[in-house]
Amino acid sequence: MSKKLQRLILATAIMGLAIFFGCASMKDLIIPAYIPPASLEYSGSEPTTLLPFTTLFDLKRVDMKMDFVYATSQMTEKLKYKFLKGVNYVHISASEELREAVFSPSGPIALMFPMLLGGTVGSLLISKPEDKKKIKELEKANGK
Repeated sequence: MSKKLQRLILATAIMGLAIFFGCASMKDLIIPAYIPPASLEYSGSEPTTLLPFTTLFDLKRVDMKMDFVYATSQMTEKLKYKFLKGVNYVHISASEELREAVFSPSGPIALMFPMLLGGTVGSLLISKPEDKKKIKELEKANGK
């Protein structure tokens, strides 16, 4: 055996041992795995990174991206909900303040209602019994 071939076999063996006992990501990079198309669609990721077939590394990457997409969508929905609840609270508070101002004892409704009531009663010419007696006395005095 030539020295080059011996060195190549030795380098391959060392790399194989390093992969076998070494980094888990290197192991994941060579193990094939199936990635469901729905998972790819949800995560918005590409199916492969380095190799022409999908590997365990790619599957874990897609899985992490799915978690990220889910967490950000939940966060976005939660923030949107809290923002809209805050906006509603501001508008409810403003409307309640307006209601209190309009219907308070010193508000326009409370001030106008007695005037409207008095004006209505006066316009219908509802008089007191004493006024009717005075009108009869005046008519007798005038000779009618």
